[in-house]
Amino acid sequence: MPDPSSPTGCAPRRLLAAVCAALGCVLLATATAFTATCPGVGEAADAKALVGAATRLLSATPRDVPGAAACLEAAFAAGDPGAAVVRGQLALEGADGSPDSTLAIAWFFRAARAGSPQGYLAVGQALLAGRGVPADPYWAYWHLGRALRLPGLSPEKAKAARQAAATAARELTPAQRATLDANLDGRAAP
Repeated sequence: MPDPSSPTGCAPRRLLAAVCAALGCVLLATATAFTATCPGVGEAADAKALVGAATRLLSATPRDVPGAAACLEAAFAAGDPGAAVVRGQLALEGADGSPDSTLAIAWFFRAARAGSPQGYLAVGQALLAGRGVPADPYWAYWHLGRALRLPGLSPEKAKAARQAAATAARELTPAQRATLDANLDGRAAP
């Protein structure tokens, strides 16, 4: 009879261990990042000061990517959803190690949920390309539409969002597009 106290003798524990191993990089990266502090900024700093510190750390030679990541995470926690987009870009580019599209999309989703049009754009592009998540033109179209509906995208980003939305729309039926277009206010899931 298997010993339930042994990780090798209990199927649920083996399953949990496998899931933890699969998600370990995300959990470890998140846990590590939240224990780091933003260098040169006091605990009472506001989001703007934290983003400024992240910018300085990324512009320094050599770059302090872990410090900048900590500043961006603190800025997001202080209410700046755009900081989560930049944090996701750092993960996507591998600036703080090897590229991690799963961690990047997690930060992009946080930014989108917080109302960032850039976050919605990043999620839509990731869903369209299947980067960090399975490719899904349906939800890509909706996220890109939300990005275009919200104020704050630069003309270049708006153009990129329109082009990506057009690409996603080609894979949808007219009924699907109508359903998604009718729910771009974000109050109800399509």
